[in-house]
Amino acid sequence: MQHSEVVEALLEMLSSSLEESRQLSSESALIADAGLESIQVIEYLCEVEDRFDLIIDEVSLADVSTVGELAEVVLRLRGPERS
Repeated sequence: MQHSEVVEALLEMLSSSLEESRQLSSESALIADAGLESIQVIEYLCEVEDRFDLIIDEVSLADVSTVGELAEVVLRLRGPERS
């Protein structure tokens, strides 16, 4: 799976969980641009884990603020055999 495919899936999931339509991209910040509150971020991350069949640990999320950065974490955790 390519980075762009993961970003597209993440954006689709994010858009479906937002109450209002927003223009989002891989550069969009999960909190500032998407407008997610802390509980919504947790719910979104649970959806991401389910969709990609992985567990995202706190260390992996430490420097994640954008959709693109989250896509990089997903790809790294999936590993080359599942890409």
